[in-house]
This record gives sequence, structure tokens and C-alpha cells, in this order.
Amino acid sequence: MGSLQEYANLFEKLDLSELSVEEDGLKLTLKRNSAAAVRSNPQPAPLPEAPRKETEAVSGTEIKAPLLGVFYDREVPVKEGDIVKKGDVLCSIEAMKMMNEVRSSVDGKVVKILAENGSLVEYHQTLFIIG
Repeated sequence: MGSLQEYANLFEKLDLSELSVEEDGLKLTLKRNSAAAVRSNPQPAPLPEAPRKETEAVSGTEIKAPLLGVFYDREVPVKEGDIVKKGDVLCSIEAMKMMNEVRSSVDGKVVKILAENGSLVEYHQTLFIIG
């Protein structure tokens, strides 16, 4: 389990109103007092969320985010049309100041990329479609 400070930093960095984590039988819930939040920040800054591009009849294997965090391209980003092999690193997701690699689960061609560099992605959100 991450440290309390790591969870607090993630809570603040993503400007969340609530964060619940359950691991190894321990449960941590952080909640922001909405009245205090309104006073300290009258117009909350919007989170940079990945645009929800439609998968308009695109078929293939969906590669999903294994956790909530910030989506980052690699040094040499994967592009639509690139051929990837099972196990290739497609991107990284930063959570609690740790970079987590997302790898392809199949061989194939990158048909669609559904997240943008630097955007917040949700747990189990589709990031790539490999055909």
C-alpha cells in the first residue's frame, strides 16, 4: 500500500473531491470539505481529461488503463498505424509519482489511440485499440 502522504499528494494533484483506496484489508477514504473548497477556490480548475473519442465501428482488442492517473506517450510515441507485438510498451500512466507502463496484450496494428498525452485517464478506460 502506498504511504498516506502519497495518497494525499495524489488527492491534491488531481484536485479530487473524494478518494477511496482499499488494499490488504485496510481502507483509506479522503474527502474534501466542499464548503472549504468553494471558499479557497471559487472556480475549480477543470481536470485535463482525455477526450472521449468514439470508437465508430472500430474492431480490435481494447487496451485499457490499469489504474487512474495521467497518460503519457513514450519518448518515441506509438502512432495509429504502428505495428506492435505482445509485450511492447504503449504508454505510461503516472500515479502517485510512479510511472506504470502499459503493454500490448496482443500482436497487431494500432488502429485507434483514445487518450492524449498529459490527460487524466480513468481506471479501465480504453486507451488503444489494436487490430
